[in-house]
Amino acid sequence: MDARRFLAMDTATEACSVAVSTADGVQEEFVVAANGHSQLLLPMIKRVLDRAGITLADIEAIACGVGPGGFTGVRIGVSTTQALAMARGLPVYPVSSLQALAATVPQPQMLAALDARMGEVYAGVFCQDAQGIPQLQGTEKVCVPDAVDWPAAGQWWGLGTGWQAYHACWQGAGILGWSGDSLPRAEAVLRLAQVRYQAGDCGISPISLEPHYIRPSLPEEQQK
Repeated sequence: MDARRFLAMDTATEACSVAVSTADGVQEEFVVAANGHSQLLLPMIKRVLDRAGITLADIEAIACGVGPGGFTGVRIGVSTTQALAMARGLPVYPVSSLQALAATVPQPQMLAALDARMGEVYAGVFCQDAQGIPQLQGTEKVCVPDAVDWPAAGQWWGLGTGWQAYHACWQGAGILGWSGDSLPRAEAVLRLAQVRYQAGDCGISPISLEPHYIRPSLPEEQQK
């Protein structure tokens, strides 16, 4: 498998993005849209492939941001990845959208938070490894902002829409700063998947790809 020919997408948030890599580099398309990801995604994939000068037949693997994020957006990315990968017999690489968010900034220690609506946030603590890849410390969680247990010491950078909404709850001595407009990008999803491939990870079958919601959907909550 050629690690250079990966297709990646992330639709877990209000951002819809697609990226493809070839020997000549990475092509990415990124748009922020409140909804409409189902109409945007396939045309974006075609445009990015066209700009790269290749077709889906040239792709060797597909990486997908699987959440946490909006239920509809995550499902669109997962189902599209499954359909394209099954049609071509390709392996897939699920990538945490919080990890992809953390991979968008060159900071060694990051507090990633996405606005989960309903007064909650998706949150994760990440530290860069020797390769500059953000690695999760502990577990990702969804909770009210006051319940997020950010590290009490250290020099941390906050990023994500959760910081835009709730930064007043989290100001502390260890916070260097924060960027509230950061969103996961397909380029970061692609890069994280390629690092895993180069480390010997062969991906999974598309039928095994599942959303990483963390929080139960409203119908699931109502069934409790």
